[in-house]
Parts: sequence; structure tokens; C-alpha cells
Amino acid sequence: MLSSNFLAPLHDYTDLPFRLLCQRYGAESACVPLVSSAALANDKKNLSLVDAHPDERNAGVQLVGADPESIAKAAAIISDSMPFVRWLNINCGCPSVRTTLYGGGCAMLKTPQKIVQAVELTKKETGVPLSVKIRIDKKIENSIALCKKLERSGADFLVIHGRTTNQGYSGKADWEAIKKIKESICVPVVGNGDIASASEGSALVKKNYCDSFMIGRAAMANPLVFSDKKPENLAERFALLREYLSLHEKYIGEPELRDVRLKAVSIISCVKGASVLRAKICLAKTVDEIFALDASQKP
Repeated sequence: MLSSNFLAPLHDYTDLPFRLLCQRYGAESACVPLVSSAALANDKKNLSLVDAHPDERNAGVQLVGADPESIAKAAAIISDSMPFVRWLNINCGCPSVRTTLYGGGCAMLKTPQKIVQAVELTKKETGVPLSVKIRIDKKIENSIALCKKLERSGADFLVIHGRTTNQGYSGKADWEAIKKIKESICVPVVGNGDIASASEGSALVKKNYCDSFMIGRAAMANPLVFSDKKPENLAERFALLREYLSLHEKYIGEPELRDVRLKAVSIISCVKGASVLRAKICLAKTVDEIFALDASQKP
């Protein structure tokens, strides 16, 4: 059964502790972002880089690559080694240079037949529900044609980001385009782009723009977004950061300064003096120095 909402996979951000944090506050599904299918297919030891965990709810893994056979092989390794993984995703929507340079992500949209082949081969290798994440084309007819091919090739659901490759993350997501795709195919569509709250996503579902929704950037600053709540002050934001730290220590171990700093810069926002605090966070040399910035904990 399709989850009603998803935490978007964000490279270098949605690690296991952050995914668990979001799930604690209402995210129904999340996935490990951008696992290199080539790296995993070439060496099973790279499975250690896939930080999916049985404690996750509806755990998923996102594969990225340019070779359909490698994608299918990597999917089989994950399915066989991690039976708790509930779904897989083939990423054809990441616009970053480091992803597209090697033909993965959005670059796959230039060779639609490769995506179709990747789906067909992967479905033969594993019985785990399979999805594909894409971006829309400037000509919606092209996107609809691709989605129909993916449906016929065996994709169980599609994740549609309502921006073109050239847009990156600028401008506005085109939800009318997402709706047209949904109306043209039978498999479920997960809509993605600019959703700022769970209620906003649910409203889009009710209006038949999509069957489910995915939240990315809004969750980075507010892991409570899936429960339609937000931290009201700096103390509550630091409390969320401490929850992240606790989950990291429980499931992985002591986090690197980089991990805590990255989360802190996003979560410590929308409060008075946020820009000054973020500058101090970036200059902090230890995790303790970051938490020392929480004025509520001072005597």
C-alpha cells in the first residue's frame, strides 16, 4: 500500500538519524538517497554504505546510475541482503553535476529507453515495489509519454518533481503538469515540489493532483512538518537537534561535526538572530560548541 507521505531523499542530509527523526513526527516513508548502482554492483562490500535499518517505517533505497544492468544488479543485492527494505527507487530527477556527469539522475531523461530497460530488468531481479523519480519536461506530452512507458514496463508508482532539469530548484513547481500526468496513467503518482506542510500536501491529494506527496526542503528546517507542527522558539529547535544527536549516537555512533553543523544550520532558522547564530555554528570547532549556543540551557 502506498504511503500517504514521503520524506524526499536528499543527498548528504537525509541520513538514517534524520529519517528516523522525521518518521517520529509523522513521515510515513523515507529512503536512503542516491546509492551508486555501479559501486554496489561492482562490489557487494559497498552495501555497508546503504544505511537502511529495520527500525525504519516503510524503508526504501534510491539507486542512481546510467547502466540498466548495474541498476538491476544493485537492486537484487539490496533486496536479497536487506529484506526489511519495502521499496526501491530509480533516480532520474537529480540535477546535480556530480550525478549527471556520469549519466545518472536527470541525464537519464535524455535516454528514456534506458530508464524503461532499468525498470524491466529490475522487476525481473526483485519483487520489491519499484518506483522511478523524474522531473517534468518542458513539453508535458513528453513526460506523459515517458510515464506511460514506465507504467507498461512495470513501475509500481512514480515520483514526479514538478520542475524541469534546467530549473534545478529555482522557480515554482508546476503542479498542473503533475496533475496531467496523474490523469494520464493508472499507477499512483507521488507529487513533489514546494510543499511546505502536511496539510498542503493532503489538500493536493484531495484535489487529485497526486495520490501521495513528498516533502524535501521544508523538512530540512522542520522535521515536525509531517505532523503540521513547527518549533516555536530557539529552545525547541535545539531540542530537535538534540533528538537528532541522540538518534545518531544510538544507531551509528558519535556524529562528525560536519553532520551536526549541517543539520543545525537548517534547523536553527526562522528565529530572531538566526543569521548570527548560523555564522557561529559554521565557526564552531566541536559539537559541544554548537549546543553551547542554546541560550535556554544557560543558568
